[in-house]
Amino acid sequence: MADIRDRAIRAVTEDGSFRVITARTSEVVREGVKKHGLKGAEARLFGELLTGAILVRETMAPSHRVQIILSGHDGGQMVADSHPETGLTRGFVSRGEGGAPVTLGADAVMKVIRTLPRGSLHQSIVAADGESVSAVLMAYMQGSEQVTATLGVASVVDGEGYVAASAGFIVQLLPEVQQGPLAVMTERLGDFAYLDDGIVGSDASAEVLLFELLYGMPHEKLADSDVHYGCSCSDERAIAAISVLGRAELGQMVAKGEVVEMTCEYCGRLWSVGPERLRALLADN
Repeated sequence: MADIRDRAIRAVTEDGSFRVITARTSEVVREGVKKHGLKGAEARLFGELLTGAILVRETMAPSHRVQIILSGHDGGQMVADSHPETGLTRGFVSRGEGGAPVTLGADAVMKVIRTLPRGSLHQSIVAADGESVSAVLMAYMQGSEQVTATLGVASVVDGEGYVAASAGFIVQLLPEVQQGPLAVMTERLGDFAYLDDGIVGSDASAEVLLFELLYGMPHEKLADSDVHYGCSCSDERAIAAISVLGRAELGQMVAKGEVVEMTCEYCGRLWSVGPERLRALLADN
């Protein structure tokens, strides 16, 4: 029986032809869309961005953070943020002018930000006018990262607009690829052009998806890691955000006995910092 849990699996074929990553993200996406009150097309788009962020991180630098920002033409944004620590993935949604949902299309852009080993950032911007998140992410991989790969993500919603299943994969061509295996994989990937039915039938199992992609191809698993939806906000981070205020502004807050409240845009948690904490912060500054 397949291991049904949210996870990302990395594998490489023994002949050095392909590196393959598969991910089940059903619970990640369900939790994310629940946090932000999304259904239907918005839930699908957000889910596919979350799945894409996990796949890009696992492909480019598994131990470093990846953030994907989709900006619509009307000012709205969807953000997917995948961290290496314990597989934490999170995101937030900001609708556009008049509450319009974020969509792919004309004037939409996708920014991908990767943290590099020494802490610097690598940023890429691509047009998000493709028909799908998969197409836009493939354009990013090939155009900005010079990675030849086929990528597919799918977050399937049911008739009531709720997430039924979510998964994704990347098949990366390696320099050693030979014509025979390439022909087999090219034909096989044609069956994965529409992921929806397949992932619903297998409950989006990453193990099943890997097996189907690499059927008959000897391969080695490189990693198998859990992923989950969560948040990294904390009391310390709330204090750090307030600490950027000037002494004069902090002093006014203390004098008025104000309570500073901040809401985390990722998880919706409310953080309150009272006068005593503000006074201590003022003394430290």
